[in-house]
Amino acid sequence: MNYQIFSPFSNRLSTFFVFVLSIVSAWLGLSAPVSYFFLLGFVFPIIISMRLHRLNETGTAYTLTENTHWTIYLYGFPSQEQRAVLKNPCFWSSDRIKQFFIRSFVAKSLLQCACLTILAQERIKLAQNPMLVIIALPVLLCLLYAVGKSLYMLYLIMTDKWQCESLVTETGSVWYQGFMEKDGVREPLFSRLL
Repeated sequence: MNYQIFSPFSNRLSTFFVFVLSIVSAWLGLSAPVSYFFLLGFVFPIIISMRLHRLNETGTAYTLTENTHWTIYLYGFPSQEQRAVLKNPCFWSSDRIKQFFIRSFVAKSLLQCACLTILAQERIKLAQNPMLVIIALPVLLCLLYAVGKSLYMLYLIMTDKWQCESLVTETGSVWYQGFMEKDGVREPLFSRLL
């Protein structure tokens, strides 16, 4: 199980900047943004990866991976590393795809709601500090936006507004994978999950 799935949290400068701001807000007493980064940027992808790995081992899922080559530096010396990046998973039926993504988006929404609860709890404790109230408002808006996106994706999946495509492997087995179409471009459901 050597999957690299920490997609936006380590590769974008803007996300790194927001992460630094969340560390600063935690230092000031507002830990909901750091909780969000930890739960949804670290814990949730690991749980999804482990679940897909178990399903792959039992034969109920087929994970598509793409090998990428990285140069990492160990004590100043370059070293070549090959990583398997997890792509869109395939399942034996479209109903199983739907079930997996419904459960995954429900779990993601619950983690996001937990971060909202942390923010509400901190807001109650820190009501005397007007600076933290000003900081908490954009954090609240961002968390509500994230929950709204997850719930909208859950709605699209539950109402069958996604596409299913079959994939035949070299051994002749047939698997199905899910996609969303946006502006004529097909995007894997898995990329919307993480």
